[in-house]
Amino acid sequence: RWLVSRWVGVTLPAVIAQAFAAIALGLLAVAGIAKLTDPDPTSGALEAARLPAGRSLARAIGITEVLSATLGLAIGGPTVLPAAVLYLGFTLFTLSSVLGQRPIQSCGCFGREDTPPSSVHVVYNSVATLLLGYVVIADIPVIRWNASSFELLAYLGYAAIGAYASYLLLSVMPQTLKVAKSP
Repeated sequence: RWLVSRWVGVTLPAVIAQAFAAIALGLLAVAGIAKLTDPDPTSGALEAARLPAGRSLARAIGITEVLSATLGLAIGGPTVLPAAVLYLGFTLFTLSSVLGQRPIQSCGCFGREDTPPSSVHVVYNSVATLLLGYVVIADIPVIRWNASSFELLAYLGYAAIGAYASYLLLSVMPQTLKVAKSP
C-alpha cells in the first residue's frame, strides 16, 4: 500500500476503489453473458473496426469476461488484473472508434445492436481500468466476504444497483443523446 500511495501521490480510500471495482466487475459479467447469449453484435463491432471477428471469438471474449469478473469478485487483489486488462482493451477500442468516427452502430458490449461507442464509454472504461489497477496494486479484496451478513448483503445490493445504473449509463444515455441531437 505504501507503493500505491507513493505512486498515486495521495491515498485513495480503498472503499472507493473496491466499490467501483465491484460495479465494474458485475457489469463485466453481465456483458460476458450477453456475448455468450448473442455474439453477433460483438462480432459485427469487431468486423466494423477491421479486427479479427466471428461468433466464436465473440463467445471467447464473453467467457473471458465472465471468468475474469468471477475471479476478481471472489478473490480480489492480483486476480483482478485480467479484468483491468480487458477494460484497458475496451478503452482503446471505444477511443479509436470515437476518434476515428468509424460507422460502428454497436460496441457489442451488451449484445445489443443499438449501443454505439461513445465518449461516455471511454470515460467509464478509463475509470474502471484505473480503479481495477489500483485494486491489483494495493492487493485489496473487492468484496469483504467475512463481513457480517447484513453488510455483505447491503454491499452486494449496492454493487448490483451500481452495475445496472452503469448499464443504463452506457446503453441508454448514448441513445438518448443521439436522439436529442437529431433535428
